[in-house]
Amino acid sequence: MKKSLSILLALILIFTLSACGDTEEGKKVDAEEFANDAIEQAEEFDSFSEAAVEHYLKAYGISYEDLKPDWEYTVSEKGAYADDPTSGIGHAVVIFKMPDGELSDEQIRAYYEKVFRVTAAASDDGYNIIGHEFVGEGENPAAETTLEKALNGFLQGWCFRKDGKNMAVYVSDVYDNNKDSKFDRLFYYYGVKFDIGIGLQKSFEDTLSDAEKALD
Repeated sequence: MKKSLSILLALILIFTLSACGDTEEGKKVDAEEFANDAIEQAEEFDSFSEAAVEHYLKAYGISYEDLKPDWEYTVSEKGAYADDPTSGIGHAVVIFKMPDGELSDEQIRAYYEKVFRVTAAASDDGYNIIGHEFVGEGENPAAETTLEKALNGFLQGWCFRKDGKNMAVYVSDVYDNNKDSKFDRLFYYYGVKFDIGIGLQKSFEDTLSDAEKALD
């Protein structure tokens, strides 16, 4: 677990370290020491648990209970890949699966509507925004977004501001290639996934530039 977590933290670090304002101008950052400290914290806490998800989300005003589906489910994947939500790295991830049967398009859509409402309610503004991760050419990443727009991009998701930080929300369907759908669609969908964590505070290009300077 430690090896895979190290890789994950290193990748996340590239995109979020500078953007989250954890460094002062001109201050050198020992990235290896930073990552190792985060790994040690994660090993002291059962990061791969629903308790970790609840702990992470609570720091951003979100109740894990409010993100659970209205239909019968099992949890096939869960975890909060950072012990301390305020560290500036990590995210909370859960996959909810229907234990026996296929989800309809209406059930999937209703679940995403629920997540969309929850994050909007938890936000500083009372609404969700496009965010730097999902912004299109000519768009303002701080502009309010709709669920329809959030689900129509190459990546499904949106952002919201909480305590002055941009939080990113990714949602996706879980499907089985080996089963035929009883609905008029290509895939057999049996689960949904959310991934909520600290997002980009600047554009992708500016974030990479800042990260390179901090790690130089």
